[in-house]
Amino acid sequence: MNTQFNHPSEITEESSKACLDLAENGIVLGNQMVFLKNINTDYYTLQLLNQLLLKIKVRPYYIFHPKDVIGTKHFSISIAEGIRIYEQLRGNTSGLAIPTYILNSEQGLGKIALNKDILKNINPDETVILETWEGNKIIKNIWEE
Repeated sequence: MNTQFNHPSEITEESSKACLDLAENGIVLGNQMVFLKNINTDYYTLQLLNQLLLKIKVRPYYIFHPKDVIGTKHFSISIAEGIRIYEQLRGNTSGLAIPTYILNSEQGLGKIALNKDILKNINPDETVILETWEGNKIIKNIWEE
């Protein structure tokens, strides 16, 4: 079962107890977080959240790149910014506390894992070509919020 904790302050005594009760009864828990500008977009907040999740037996599973949804533009970050924050986790916390950074591609074409290797393939127009698990190609501007 997946939870959606986006900030360490959401891990309260009550939510911790609920997660521990579920885990102790055989329910495997994962967390799917969404990057939210100025809420959880610094590596310390992200690191703390993931470490607290592990303490309550919730595996940090995915960090989702924000979708372009009407009314949420003020929470958006660029792919490049997301990768910069995400990559700071390496070497600063346990590998167990590092989820997979994911972009949900448009039109339901699937999830694409994002990492610093993508930055090696930037085109002159500041775009990268991302590929879904089925081989569908998606062109994204990595600086666009």
